[in-house]
This record gives sequence, structure tokens and C-alpha cells, in this order.
Amino acid sequence: MGKITGNEIIERIIHFRRDLHKNPELSFQEKKTTENIASILQIEGLTLNSFSTLDTGGYCDIGDKGKIICFRSDIDALPITENDSHEIKSLTPGIMHACGHDYHTALGLGLLLHFNNSIKTMNNRLRVIFQPGEEAAPGGAEYVDREDIWDDVKYVITTHVCPDVKAGNFVINKGAVQSSSTQVKIIFRGKGGHTSRPDETEDLILIAAHFITQLKSFISGFADPRKTIVLAFGTISAGDTHNIIPDELLLRGTLRTFDNELLANILPAIRKFAEKFARSYGLEISVEYPTSCPATVNSEILVNSYLKYMEAAGKSDKVFISDIPSMGADDFAFYSRRFPALYLLSGGEGKGNLHSSTLELDEGLLPETFNMLTGFMEKLLDEK
Repeated sequence: MGKITGNEIIERIIHFRRDLHKNPELSFQEKKTTENIASILQIEGLTLNSFSTLDTGGYCDIGDKGKIICFRSDIDALPITENDSHEIKSLTPGIMHACGHDYHTALGLGLLLHFNNSIKTMNNRLRVIFQPGEEAAPGGAEYVDREDIWDDVKYVITTHVCPDVKAGNFVINKGAVQSSSTQVKIIFRGKGGHTSRPDETEDLILIAAHFITQLKSFISGFADPRKTIVLAFGTISAGDTHNIIPDELLLRGTLRTFDNELLANILPAIRKFAEKFARSYGLEISVEYPTSCPATVNSEILVNSYLKYMEAAGKSDKVFISDIPSMGADDFAFYSRRFPALYLLSGGEGKGNLHSSTLELDEGLLPETFNMLTGFMEKLLDEK
């Protein structure tokens, strides 16, 4: 294939993004998306390598020397019915790219097309990971993290669309970008009975109320007060009727923090707290963490490198530094806890919000973000 110009690549990834938006697929069901990516890469002489533990997604490498610079593109959509007024809209009922993953996938594809003809002159290799299931829990990154593909990786980069920021502008966090998200499942078991004789039972509903307030006090005293840690319960379920005290009660909630060391320490501490609490009431309490995604934290090295690149490119006025991380989570965290990583926000201000049927981003974000990424990635790929 002849060398593709930058404008041609932008036209191609815009077309690809539109087609992907029309044909979204849910987490771990992205078969057609995967096939389309593989077909486009094959035409360019590139290969989409399959994961050993996943049926969808894959990764593509170019270059044959130096370290590996990874770019993550998440490829899945959400179970949301798109607003029918949108110019480009999903043709699959009940499924929509409502988080911008169609843009992320197009950008990853664009990077491969751009560097395919120039990587030989550079000091490092490029790997684009087309990751399935970012919206699931556990997410696709948790599986990709276990793949035998991480030798020689130097950096891992990604970008996420931001509907609150103008296209062409970018937001970067120094340090934490997204919080952790741990599902917390707590089961109480004790003697039930009739409500006329609560003295003959372990009154689990009353006990659970005490447990929640004491656990929250315990957590607030466990952590450095300068560090954020939030535990909130979303469900409490027990019993079937008004006059029977149940013998089992289930609490489900989420724990979030920006500090992965704190997360590692607090999870076993909650279990120990529950054990002591259970002994004091003479009942059984089990604590489970069905899923746990770490916090996404930006590398200081990469933040500084990015800011220097944007300054040298005369684009410092396009970058906004945020001191406020999001309480949402992204499974990119599984990569950022292993390698120096950078999670950028790309402006695409249009209509609606992420994860809503009204989301309609400014398509101008594609050329703006593509040009920024190719320039910055070239800097990283050429590092010795």
C-alpha cells in the first residue's frame, strides 16, 4: 500500500466512526466490530492479534525495535436507546455508543494507519489495544491485564471524550484521574423468628443499621483525613413479610477512593471489622468483593512530557489542568497501576452527557485529537 496522507486518514476514521456508531455492540459481544477492525488492518498489511482469554477485541503491533508504547481503545457500547433525532444514530435497538468508545476506537485505528509507514525510523514500537468490555464489571482490562503481552511495555496511553469541553481542547490531571470502584457484598446470618419475640432472635435489620453507622465511622477514622474514601450502600434486602424477623440479610454497595495503597489496606480491614462486630452480636457476617477496579493515576513523567510537547507545539492554551478527579471509574486503571500511564480527556462539546441517550459529540474532536495524539506519540516513539 502507498503512504496515506494525514487528511486521508482523518477521512477514513471519520467514516469508520460513523459506521461503528450505527452498529454498536455490547460488552464482550463486539464480534462485528472486531472483524471490521481486523479487515481494515489486513488491507494495510497489519494483523489484529487475538487475546487468549477473550473472544472479541485484540491488539496490533507495528515496529520491531525498542520498547512498546501502548494506546488503549475501548470498543464496547451501552444498553441505551439513542435519541431518534440524532443525525447519525444507532441502527441496533436498545444499544448505543453513549460513552464515546466509537471515537476511541477510530483514534486507535488512526494511529496505526499513521505510523504504519514511518515506524521503522523510530526507536520504539507501537501497540494499539482494542479492548472489549470496558463498561462491564469485571471489565475487559482485567482480562487483558492477565494476557502474556506486557514484556517490554514502557508506557500506556489513552484518551476519553469529554462532552463538557470544547473540541480541540484537552484536560489533564496530575495524579489521580478516576476513583477506584469496589463492589461490596455483606451477608448477615443469624437466628430469625416472630416479631412478637425479638428477644429470641438476632434482629438482623436492627443490627445491620448499627453495622452501617459503625462501619462508616470506622472507615472515616481509618484513613488519613486528607484522602477521599467513600462507602455507600445501594441495596439492603431481607425478609418476606412484616411479622417475621429474617435469618439472612444482604447489603450491597460500592467503595471508592483515589489512593490504591489505601484501597489495598482498607479491604482486609473491613473484613476484620465485620468479624469483630459479628462476634459481639453472636452472629455470622461474611464480606465479599465481587469486583474491584483500582484508581486510575497519571504518571508524573508522562504528564510533564505531555505538557512540554504541547508547549513546544504552541498549544499550551489548549490544555487545562484539572485538580479534581472523577468519582467514576475506568478499567484503564489495571494498566496504570503496572506501568507509567496517561489518561487524557479530549474535548468534544456537543449535546447531552456520557451514558445518556442524548449524547451527540462534536465530530471535530476526531481531527483535533488525532493530530494531537500523532504528534505526542511520535515524541514517545522516538525516545531513546
